[in-house]
Amino acid sequence: MAKVITVELTKRFIENEAPATGERQTFRDSKSQGLILRVGASGRKSWAYDYRDPAGNRQTYTLGTTDQLDPNEARKVMDRIRGTDPARNKREVKVEASKAESRTLRKFVEGRYWTDYLLHAKSGKDTKKRIIAAWAPLLDTDMAEIDVQDALQHRLDRLAEELTPQTLNRDRTALLAMLNKAVEWKLIKASPLNDASFKPLDTADDKRVRWLGQRDEQEDIFDGQGKKLGERARFMQALSHEDTPAYLRRLCILALNTGMRRGEMFKLRWENVSIQRAELIVAAATSKGNKTRHVALNATAVAVLQELAAERDTAAREAKAAGEPVKLAPFVFVNADTDRPFVTLKKSWAVMVERAQLNDFTFHDQRHDFASRLVQAGVNLYEVRDLLGHSSITLTERYAHLAPHQKRAAVALLDAA
Repeated sequence: MAKVITVELTKRFIENEAPATGERQTFRDSKSQGLILRVGASGRKSWAYDYRDPAGNRQTYTLGTTDQLDPNEARKVMDRIRGTDPARNKREVKVEASKAESRTLRKFVEGRYWTDYLLHAKSGKDTKKRIIAAWAPLLDTDMAEIDVQDALQHRLDRLAEELTPQTLNRDRTALLAMLNKAVEWKLIKASPLNDASFKPLDTADDKRVRWLGQRDEQEDIFDGQGKKLGERARFMQALSHEDTPAYLRRLCILALNTGMRRGEMFKLRWENVSIQRAELIVAAATSKGNKTRHVALNATAVAVLQELAAERDTAAREAKAAGEPVKLAPFVFVNADTDRPFVTLKKSWAVMVERAQLNDFTFHDQRHDFASRLVQAGVNLYEVRDLLGHSSITLTERYAHLAPHQKRAAVALLDAA
C-alpha cells in the first residue's frame, strides 16, 4: 500500500515536490483535515475529500484537478460539502449497476426463477425454453430497464418471420409472468412492460389460408414465350433456379410435401428419419403441441432426404479417407456457415419469393398449401388434421371451404334416394 505523507499543500509543493514517479502517491493536507492530493503514476494531480460516511465507512470524493483548483480553492470546495456524504450518489450508482447485472432476464430465468418456481411448475421446463428462445435479444437486459419499444420491435421482427400471433401472444404471457414474479419477489419495483402498447396481438389472422394458385385468376404474368404462368409454376421455377440455395430448395420441397413447420424441420434429427419406411418422426420436444407425430413421406420428400443422406455419407467417407475425425451432425438440415441448425431463412426466402413474383406468401404458407391440396384432392379433414398435427379439428376446419365437391357429392346422394 502506498505511503501517505502529511504536509501543508501549497502551490510550490505541488509544482516542485510532487513530481511523477511512475507510482501513485497520496499527500494529506496538514492545514485542512480531510483534504488530500493524489498524484497518479503519469503525474496527473487531483484533489479529493477523505471522510467517513454516516455508517462509519471511509469514503473519498474527487473535488477536481490541480489545474482547475489551487489549494485554497480546493479547501473552500471541501468546506462547502463537509458534513455531507457527497460520494453517496456514486456508491448508489455502483450498487445499482451491480444489481442490474444480477437482474438480467438470463440470470433470472436460469437462476432463481427456475430453481424457485419453474422447476416445480407444470411445463416449467418448456416455459424456460420458450422465454430463452423467444426473447433472445433481451436476455442480457436488466429486467427493470427493458424498453417497451425494443420488445415491440422484436415482436414485429418475429411476426415477419412467420410466427403466428397466437405463438407471439404465448411468448408475451410467459415474459410478463416472469416479470411479475420479479416484482413479487421485490427484485424490481414494477414491470416495465405493463404498458398499454404491449397488448396481445389480434389472432383473427391466424385463420388465413394462403396457397399457391389462389390468385391465378387475378394475375396475368407470362413467360418469355407469352404463356401465362400461375403461382405454382412460378414458385417451382424459382425453387429450381441456379441461384436458389440447395438447402432452401430442400426445405421447401419437404414443407410442400409434408406440411411440417419450419422449426420442426430445423430441429429434425437423423435418428428420427427412416428413408426405408418412408417416414419421419416429429419429436414432442420440437412440435408446437408438444406431441410426437409420425409423418408419412411421399416419393418427392423421400428423394430430398436421400440427397441429404448421400451427402452426409460422402462427407464421412472423405473425412475417413483423409484420416480426419468423422463428425456427423445429428440434424438433417445444417447451416454450412455455422455447422449448427438453421434459425432463419429470411434473406434467402425473400429473394426467392421476389423471383417468383409472389405477393403475401410466407414460408409457413407452404403448410397451408399442403393442407389445401389434400382437401381439394378429397382427403377428409380428420386425416388432414392428423397429418398437420393439429390439436383440434377446429384448426383444420379453416380448409373445409376448399372441398365443395364433397358437399355436392353428399347432397347428390339424395337424388338417388
